[in-house]
Amino acid sequence: MKHLCLQYRWYRRTKVQGAVKINRRTFLYSTCWLTLESTILRLSGIWMRGWICETLGSVQMGRYQLIFSVFALGVVLSASGANFAATRLTAEHGYNRRTLRRCLLLGLLVSGIAAAGLYGCAPLLSPFLGNPASLRILIPGLPCIAVSAALKGCFVAEGHTGAPIAAELLEQGTGIGLSLLLVPGSTAPLTMLMLASTLSEGCACLFIAAAYFHRYGRKPQRGPQKAPVQWKEAVRIGGPVTTGTGLRSLLFSLENLLIPRGLSTHTGAENALAQYGLVQGMVLPILQFPSALLFAAVTLLVPELARCCARHFTKRIQLVTSRAFRLTLCFSFASAALIAAFAFPLCHLFYRNTQGALLLRVTAPLLPLMYVDSVVDGMLKGLDQQTWSLFCNLTDSCMRVLWCAFVLPYLGLPGYILMLFLSEIYNAALSISRLLKVADVEISPIWVFLPAGGAVLLYVILRQFVP
Repeated sequence: MKHLCLQYRWYRRTKVQGAVKINRRTFLYSTCWLTLESTILRLSGIWMRGWICETLGSVQMGRYQLIFSVFALGVVLSASGANFAATRLTAEHGYNRRTLRRCLLLGLLVSGIAAAGLYGCAPLLSPFLGNPASLRILIPGLPCIAVSAALKGCFVAEGHTGAPIAAELLEQGTGIGLSLLLVPGSTAPLTMLMLASTLSEGCACLFIAAAYFHRYGRKPQRGPQKAPVQWKEAVRIGGPVTTGTGLRSLLFSLENLLIPRGLSTHTGAENALAQYGLVQGMVLPILQFPSALLFAAVTLLVPELARCCARHFTKRIQLVTSRAFRLTLCFSFASAALIAAFAFPLCHLFYRNTQGALLLRVTAPLLPLMYVDSVVDGMLKGLDQQTWSLFCNLTDSCMRVLWCAFVLPYLGLPGYILMLFLSEIYNAALSISRLLKVADVEISPIWVFLPAGGAVLLYVILRQFVP
């Protein structure tokens, strides 16, 4: 709650230079609800992974993560560009039906291409993923994801976060409920999990579409009718994000296919899948869980910084970025100390075992790098620096693929953990340097060393005095 109050204070002080006035209560209200929603989604996701691991075993858990890592390529292609274009264009130019329609068509076009590519490649990936039907049954959800992403971007830019929150909670709840209903007793449990995911995405799409028509469909557009944004502007904004996230997701999918192969040289194929499922399905979700609060802040920072950038409010940009950077550092270092101190109880709480506790403690120092990189990347997109984000992400992904192909087979699981650290250091360094240049912000060493020292002290106290 203290973090939310500080977030509200820097937002209040940035209302200078004649910026567009947004209700302060609405900002705090939206932040709280987005934080609560993200927390529920992450908790339920961690519980769901624990249930899958307990029901199907760690090997099937690894294959489940592998299938979704490949499907993530289609998801980011369908959603990222449409969502970002709708958010940026609505924030900068106001709501316009024809502009939103162009964002929708852009998302549907890209999702159709992604669906065709995944459908054709499914048999080629069967040595890694098993039955091609497990991947193909996810493909009908891609157009639904594209439509939902564009409509959610419009809602968020307009400050109406209720419908996107409800849609995501509905999707998660429907997916978990259908999985619990379809998987037990099934001869193809992975296929049933994918079917539940596709049906839940369809339900969420219908809900967000109904919410959009309820709010905007029956009401005439207010104010003077503005000309819609040209196609080239929508492509200029959404294109780099779609291209960048798509290429990065392609490299990410290739990386995830190479990881079990590299680990298998040390432990065998079955144990390699189990190790992969342990890190990707159990350790990383707990590491990312505290970022629910940061997710809410980034969601609201993108349209806010886009408005400031369009109106050249440099002082406000400096204040917003510096405050967000400092708060992220404090929050991430504290989260790292808590997760490292309570690694074994957390694993036992969520998964009823402590298999990943040691790995969780080892990877806890990743949190400041992960969280800062995520927040800085969101701020760069709000400042029209999506092309730079594309460069950082692509070079990082290329190095990770090369590492998995040539280094991981010799180092095994320690090499995988080392790769995570080197990747986050590289990506965060490039993103932070670009933000400092674009926003004209200077970082004081105290911003880093003070929360880092506090985190070390907190960890020592917890380990010494808390059982």
